[in-house]
Amino acid sequence: MGDDRIAVLFVHGVGIREPDYARTAIAQLRKQFRVATGHPDADRDLVIESAYWAPAVVEREDRLGRRAVPGFASGWFSTMNRLTQKVATGSTAALVPLAVSGLVRHVPGIPRMHWPTLRWAVTNFVGDVVAYQVSPHTREVYDAVHERVREALDRLADRAPDAPLFVVAHSLGSVIAADHFYDLSKGRRTAGTALSGGQTLTGFYTLGSPIALWTQRDGDFARPLRIPARTSPDPVLAAAAEWINFYDADDVLSFPLKGLSQEWDEAVDEDRSVSVGAPIIGMSPVSHVAYWNDAAVIRPIANSIAWLWNARRSGT
Repeated sequence: MGDDRIAVLFVHGVGIREPDYARTAIAQLRKQFRVATGHPDADRDLVIESAYWAPAVVEREDRLGRRAVPGFASGWFSTMNRLTQKVATGSTAALVPLAVSGLVRHVPGIPRMHWPTLRWAVTNFVGDVVAYQVSPHTREVYDAVHERVREALDRLADRAPDAPLFVVAHSLGSVIAADHFYDLSKGRRTAGTALSGGQTLTGFYTLGSPIALWTQRDGDFARPLRIPARTSPDPVLAAAAEWINFYDADDVLSFPLKGLSQEWDEAVDEDRSVSVGAPIIGMSPVSHVAYWNDAAVIRPIANSIAWLWNARRSGT
């Protein structure tokens, strides 16, 4: 069994406030993996963890909301957070009030701020991005976020220290994951096992990713992450190595990655256009929160992992 184990890491994006955000996506991945392998108990070989980095930033976000709009953020913002969590864990119905709330311009009794849901979205996304950046004065949030990723990788490594690693990362989480493994590849972080050190990274799946925006940032991130398994002496691992970037054309926070440069063309195997979310509602920017549990995303990821599992078992 040990040689057949495959590790999977989920990394969330903005707006997540619960550590079990990926539970429905994990259940769907296991189900699709069993179907793809043709073995009813094959998912026993999947070792899965979720990196929950939100605690590194939520206190700052909440403090900003309380001070900028006293008495308001705790109500409206909290409702938006709950709806986002429901969507992340598989509720299609929660997409409707989330989308409709984006049309609300003014809430009685709150004269200072309009467009509350859009302001919540900006606070979550832009606020997290600003807090995450390393500045000349501090890297406190950056390091705290990556400590959470490291802990999740260590949990995987405790169970499968040398297993091939597949990473599924959404939104800002895709930037965080790419940063983490890039830093590992450059020796900027230390790790105790091949897996926690990023050496077994085989599949990288970015969902609704704004990584393209980060290519404008000075420094190493202008160059893409390279998947280590591509150069593995094991031809099966090398064949399984891939970076698929899933994006919805209605998601204004996601961008294709191929075409940015020759290096990006070589690093990313495919920009896969998908339509995620419920009908009509999914044809809006709200689609950004709907990747986790959509079959158009989860099924091909499960199929790729299943291909490697079957190939290793058959010795081909």
